[in-house]
Amino acid sequence: MSLSPPSAAVELERARHRLALGALALPRFDAGQGARPFVVALEGPNGAGKSTLRRGLCRALGAPGCMGADAAWLGEPLKRRMIGEADWFASAMFFLSGCFEQMRRLRRSAAPLVIMDRSLWSTLAVQAAESAERLEALLTMLAPVAGQVRIPSLTVVLEASFATCQSRIAHKRAAARALDDLTAGAAFHAREQEFYGWLGRQVPTLVFLNVDEASPSEVLERALAVIRERVPC
Repeated sequence: MSLSPPSAAVELERARHRLALGALALPRFDAGQGARPFVVALEGPNGAGKSTLRRGLCRALGAPGCMGADAAWLGEPLKRRMIGEADWFASAMFFLSGCFEQMRRLRRSAAPLVIMDRSLWSTLAVQAAESAERLEALLTMLAPVAGQVRIPSLTVVLEASFATCQSRIAHKRAAARALDDLTAGAAFHAREQEFYGWLGRQVPTLVFLNVDEASPSEVLERALAVIRERVPC
């Protein structure tokens, strides 16, 4: 598939956002070094293929999978309301609390490895893609408690172009596309990519996986190689 290059306006927006994010710093979270289970989180824009990859990794590794937020936070219609109707700070705090609770519950898991679809980084990514000011407000709020919040042991960010993501979203059922459409803009996609680039410069346990023009089986093999190299025996 031939992909059109981003427009000059989108590239200018990306550069501005990169500069704004560069003035911010992530608070020190609990990296959970040596803690069990080893949590691999899959991140990236809507349509990058996170859910498909999670299912493939769970089968290949014999590991359980979960969403980044506890199931109690993801039921309809509350999830739809918090994504599409709530004020941004209410939505952010709602989903962050669900992510914190999921990580707390995982401490009781007997599994050595868990594959997670999204994590707290997704909530920060969405708000950061709206504006650097939103991200700054959330980081300020999180700073006093960050040391008590465990982050994933390894985060794999799927990198895909806006065109690729939109092509994949188009094949989803209408109900599944409804939430994806809320972030269906090239400029939003570019700002979200800049957030993950910023995050990667601050979190050593974050790796990037380019999935453009790759089949699900190819993406799975690449992800397995990354995980097997980094998961302790």
